[in-house]
Amino acid sequence: MNIAKNLERARIFFPEKPALIFEGKTWSYVQLDTDVNRMANGLLELGVHKGNRVTLFLPNITEFVIGYFAIQKIGAIAVSVNAMLKSEEVKYIINDAEARVILTTTLLRQEIPADALPSVEHIIVSEGDAGNDLSFDHLLSRGSGQCRCLGLDIHDPAAILDTSGTTGFPKGAVLTQYNIVSNSRSASNHSGVRPEDCLQLFLPLFHCFGQNYILNGGICKCATIALHRRFEPEPVLNAIQKERISMFFAVPTVFIYLLNMDTSRYDLTSMRYCFTAAANMPRETALAWKDKFNLVVNEGYGLTECSPFASYDPDFKHKFGSIGKPLKMST
Repeated sequence: MNIAKNLERARIFFPEKPALIFEGKTWSYVQLDTDVNRMANGLLELGVHKGNRVTLFLPNITEFVIGYFAIQKIGAIAVSVNAMLKSEEVKYIINDAEARVILTTTLLRQEIPADALPSVEHIIVSEGDAGNDLSFDHLLSRGSGQCRCLGLDIHDPAAILDTSGTTGFPKGAVLTQYNIVSNSRSASNHSGVRPEDCLQLFLPLFHCFGQNYILNGGICKCATIALHRRFEPEPVLNAIQKERISMFFAVPTVFIYLLNMDTSRYDLTSMRYCFTAAANMPRETALAWKDKFNLVVNEGYGLTECSPFASYDPDFKHKFGSIGKPLKMST
């Protein structure tokens, strides 16, 4: 088992299909998997092997997706760090995970206290001058485009995602290969993701909702991911119109914001599915969304330790204000 096998499978069946769209550039499944292979080989050259922890201290950019699947291909463990954290919290999480390599950006590099991270051997920087660190683009350009997924046990750890840290420093939840493969497949099955779908992803990739429910859930169904750095109303609405986005995932505050906007100048008719989680959806908001867009807002409940999907309120028996019933796990 290996999470990245979903990417390899999509490359076989839909090689030229758009896999990822980000800031005006599109990666086909062949292109994305090839870039992932190059980065995987780059990490191997740096001495990263099965079981080593690699930190992703990145915003929602293509490098996060490439880095994440490269880490999975070689059997390493992806440690996602909230891109809004500051130096002390970053230091705590990286030291707690004993990460050997960090993937970050020039802007976020200033929050990494390298001298206080004894386990870290390499820092790989994207979006700017790498300085004394390694360049993501340089590493990508010199790596071989051929790399097959390492076969892993279902119980092998795949990722460490931090909990909210409401009672102190965040606590790392270790998710196995089976946790993520099964849960993301369940998410995509319940949501009805199809290869022809385009899923909008502006929720943070360092969080399990964005990383597993949307990214892994979409890739396992060979769909297209339209990635955004963050939620910004006009770019999000423009993308729905331009990319013909069919599946919209958000938290309740985003639905409320868009309800209060005049969206009449945008063609949003491509949307066929909406989903919310991470906070309670007010019943009046869900009803107003149904009235305005003629779309049910499906709801679910989850937590980091569950990878995160735990329950779902299906549209064929939808009940406003309910998180539904426990999900049916996929194998």
